Amino acid sequence: RIAIIGAGIAGAASAYYLASRGANHVILLDKERQPGTHSTGRNAAILRTAISDPVLHAMARESAAFYMNPPEGFSGPPLLNRTGLYLAATADAEEKLRSWITRDDCSMGGHEVATTEIHRRVPDLSSGLACAWSFPAEGVFDVHAILQGFLRGARAGGVDMRLGCSVDGIRAHEGRVKGLETHEGFLPVDAVLVATGGWAKVTPGDKKLELPIVPYRRHLLVTAPDPTLNSRGPAVWIGEDDFYFRPESGGMLMSACDTFPVKPEEGELSDSSVLETLGQKTRRWLPRLAESGAAHFWAGMRTFAPDERFVVGPDPRLEGLHWAAGLGGHGITCGAAVGNLAASWLYGPSPDHHCSKAFLPQRLLGIKASSSL
Repeated sequence: RIAIIGAGIAGAASAYYLASRGANHVILLDKERQPGTHSTGRNAAILRTAISDPVLHAMARESAAFYMNPPEGFSGPPLLNRTGLYLAATADAEEKLRSWITRDDCSMGGHEVATTEIHRRVPDLSSGLACAWSFPAEGVFDVHAILQGFLRGARAGGVDMRLGCSVDGIRAHEGRVKGLETHEGFLPVDAVLVATGGWAKVTPGDKKLELPIVPYRRHLLVTAPDPTLNSRGPAVWIGEDDFYFRPESGGMLMSACDTFPVKPEEGELSDSSVLETLGQKTRRWLPRLAESGAAHFWAGMRTFAPDERFVVGPDPRLEGLHWAAGLGGHGITCGAAVGNLAASWLYGPSPDHHCSKAFLPQRLLGIKASSSL
């Protein structure tokens, strides 16, 4: 009997892969009545597989292969709109970008292009870029289709979904998981997967079982609709200047990549002071849109371990306790691979996945969180 706490991308993908392996008696719980309410549904939805950490890049590659060629019946609409992605840098940041983006273990499917190519596709972009790489096969996720595909597959495989069911803690006895304390009563299980995003640190309900995982708030804004914008335009990420944008809902979605540690219950509360920084970066790179006004402005959480690698696998402190947490800004991009890895730890022999040991929780034991709240 396996319980998964959290029906966002990590929990849903884990349930899907457990079901595909033939695991029986899997229960997926979420305190919200709508799956994916928090980080899964509040992100920029950009597929970016190029990552400077080779281990994270390997997970992104694995997930991208799934999204680009999902199993038959997984989803009706395509999971990815391949509008293309550009990673770019100014002269000050060029050396740093080149130091990893040309490595095969950090980047796939990209090639260097003249910066004029980005200006051709995004005429509003100001000058100032020194180099750029194009990733034509990448672009924008249909997050809803991905999440529903995992949930639908999980249900078809017999997963018991309990939405609107909050978990108060894990009950243990003699070093083993015995079940969950929920608002509906005690739920006996043999294993628990914590996949609660920004709430992962506190989910076990026992300070002795907490890990140094910290949620950080990030804001996104979509400008008012502008008929001159190309809805098929690319996503553009300007590295060390910490600014990215892409078309969305007739306007331009953008972020100044703000990062502020928060308590999870405060992670989705918008802070209007961020608009000043975002305005400065918009005036620098997309000056025509600087006065467009905001159609939407919101915040979401990105949760990190101190080394910024994922936390996936069994916890040596309590038999039956597993984690799928700390996915940072790569939750959707790496969600399929994370779910596959988490499921392999929970059901069947120890995984032979080449990334499996890099994400084990034991590496974090005895480490304090990088930020205190």
